[in-house]
Amino acid sequence: MTKFDRMSYGPLGEAVKKAMPGSEADPIGVYAATLSLFSSAISRSVSMESGRPIVVWTALAGRSAIGRKGYALGTARGIVDPSIGDYLTERAVSNISSGPSLVNHLWRLEMESMGKEGGPDGRAMIIEEEWASVLKRSRRCPTFSQQLRTAWDGKPLRNVTKSKDGDGVQEVFRPLLGFHVHITPGEWAKHVSSDEALGGTFNRILPVLVERSKRLPYDHVQHIAGSRELSAAYAWAKAKPRRIGFTKEAGRRYDQLRGIIEDRMVELPEDISCFMERSAEQVARVAAALTAAERKTKISRRAIEAAWAFVEYSMASVEKLVRDAAAPQRKLKPLTDVIREVLIAHGGSATATDLHRKVQTRTNAAGLKAVVEEMEDVRVETVKRGGRGAPSTVFHLTQVGDDQDQEQPKTETTVEPQPASEPRPALRVVQPRTRRPSTRKPVTPKAHPQTEPTNPLAGLLAL
Repeated sequence: MTKFDRMSYGPLGEAVKKAMPGSEADPIGVYAATLSLFSSAISRSVSMESGRPIVVWTALAGRSAIGRKGYALGTARGIVDPSIGDYLTERAVSNISSGPSLVNHLWRLEMESMGKEGGPDGRAMIIEEEWASVLKRSRRCPTFSQQLRTAWDGKPLRNVTKSKDGDGVQEVFRPLLGFHVHITPGEWAKHVSSDEALGGTFNRILPVLVERSKRLPYDHVQHIAGSRELSAAYAWAKAKPRRIGFTKEAGRRYDQLRGIIEDRMVELPEDISCFMERSAEQVARVAAALTAAERKTKISRRAIEAAWAFVEYSMASVEKLVRDAAAPQRKLKPLTDVIREVLIAHGGSATATDLHRKVQTRTNAAGLKAVVEEMEDVRVETVKRGGRGAPSTVFHLTQVGDDQDQEQPKTETTVEPQPASEPRPALRVVQPRTRRPSTRKPVTPKAHPQTEPTNPLAGLLAL
């Protein structure tokens, strides 16, 4: 039995299974998106027995292209659109990144539906296929996370507006907000912080890791048949208010699962467990949505087990996402160091082809040229070969042997100025002269015999 088989249940699970042969998406991703869309559509009249909303918020986490996140959402819409009518066309929204804009949007929906049959309808479905951009913008708003948490709880939202006529108040007494987003694991590491999770924002969302299930032919045309059971369930939900509760057996199992979840959280570090603090209620909400799809108001033991399998998979997904985000990333060697290593390996000079072969995964020819221009120890020479071919570009390392252990005498480098249009000339290295010690013996001056001074009166005295 696969992981998807364990969580698949009722008409909603069957609808996903029937759609999968024609979809490249991950079946768990399709299942998650379908749960979000369907639970949001029925949230106006269906709620938990406690009065809490039934909406299930999900996030698909997968690499671009490989994750097939958009494919999963498209498949889910193909499943539920025929059943829920124009709900998504009228109520789907994106690019909400501030608390005031969220409250204002929900308030306007209620005001516009105030006089319609059935009373105010504040349902809305946030769908963000580029969630990372919204997370980045939402950091500028101090109230967005708090308003999002309040909406998931189903508690009243309030927003104060300012105008020329004075301050006004927008109040949404019963927010009914659906939520489904997409993100890559790399974006998760960058934008989903444990600080926000500790505040409770992200533990209201069920992250699900996804990847492509198969590769279909290029000329494949996706065809998804609508589900009669889901259409009947949507009509059943709209007929009158419904409250979803547990059977006695399901209630006992739910209490057991609460203990299992709490024990698991104790074993994990807080930066991971904080994402799982609402997991028990998430089990109840998923089970309630699956039960509503059966047109029932009592959650069975089988529905609880299926919901637990889905939430357990989400807990494993978030644990992997957080651990991978915290793992040290391999640092790339600076491009300048790579260039020097290649030149040294080629004896101090290398052609542009040889050099680019080593750095082509990180930059192109123009980028390589720009990097080399900033390197004082590398010069570029254009060499004209024989024949009609284009001249070759050769890179030279002007100081070879810097990595050798032995010290080299200091050199003085001079560059002769040349016109700007000519290629930069080769550097001329001038070695200072060193004086050899002389082997000759020192020359000493010859000694001359000293004569005593003569007395000019000596001849007279001798007479």
